[in-house]
Amino acid sequence: MTAATPNPLRAALWLAAQGYAVHPLAPGLKVPVRGCDRCSPGTAERPNSAYVEHDGRACPCHAEGRPCHGVLAATTDPDRIAAWWARRPEAGVGVAAGPSGLVILDVDCHGGEVPTEAELLLPGIELPDDIAPGSILDGRDVLALLVEVRRATLPGCAPETLTVRTPSGGLHYWFRAPAGTQWRPQAGALGWQLDVRAGVSYAVAPGTVTRSGTYTALGDCRTVAELPVWLARDLDRTGHRVRPERPRVALPWHSRGVSTGYVAAAIEAELRAVAEALPGTRNDTLNRAAFALGTLCDAGRLDRAQVADVLADAARHAGLPDREAETAIRSGLTAGTRRPRTLAGAAV
Repeated sequence: MTAATPNPLRAALWLAAQGYAVHPLAPGLKVPVRGCDRCSPGTAERPNSAYVEHDGRACPCHAEGRPCHGVLAATTDPDRIAAWWARRPEAGVGVAAGPSGLVILDVDCHGGEVPTEAELLLPGIELPDDIAPGSILDGRDVLALLVEVRRATLPGCAPETLTVRTPSGGLHYWFRAPAGTQWRPQAGALGWQLDVRAGVSYAVAPGTVTRSGTYTALGDCRTVAELPVWLARDLDRTGHRVRPERPRVALPWHSRGVSTGYVAAAIEAELRAVAEALPGTRNDTLNRAAFALGTLCDAGRLDRAQVADVLADAARHAGLPDREAETAIRSGLTAGTRRPRTLAGAAV
């Protein structure tokens, strides 16, 4: 796909060749086309008498090769894609996030009243006290603030991941979901004017022209980077990650009877974080947990060998190779013991 996409069909086929499932959008709009009259209820002003209420996943249009129900019909099949756009060559291109293994950060730029409460601006995050009045105007500023608080960097605008400018001036940062993870869309959960396209939602492909303007890929980058670890943690925290139904991890700590109170609670929290860590974040999570518990070892509260043992158990449950886990634990504990934690007044 070049910066100036020649036509929607070519863009759709290029995206499908990269493994991204696509579906057509109504010409000039951001909404999916419907397969037939029975699939749309119409509007209050113009109800559709042919509409038949049904489960979109079992819609007969799919078996008949019609692009109905948007994401549910999305495909990478070049023959089906060619047939769709042969019937409607002017249709735009939607990219189904979940089927494509994508998590797309949607940064809005449509103004509006800026929240004055930190909990509404970036829920669950302690913000610095020196935010200049008037410095937050839209989602781009909120994202910059999040990046600053996390002391992180965000691919995009730099030549590291596909970044799309929307007609309103907003940005779509495209990321690959870490292997073995699933995500869901939740508008505003991450922050004001920060949305996430994942799961059953979709994004408008670059090159698509709507009545409001064109979705444009920035720079020359057309590859998609993996979701950054720091951002994955925040999206997990805000409920965007879909966790499989499974029993809570049975942790080995309490059965060892080494400690109670504050220390025991701190250890259980760290072990659970390790055992349930996202793929791609496990080593870093283990190292951080080892550091945190290491600060208690030098204070005489914990036995280093026992801490290393239970950390290894949690890492093994998470699927981290033993040799890799041993290195992370040793490094974290060594660094932590150099910075002992004071527990004066804590219940232990």
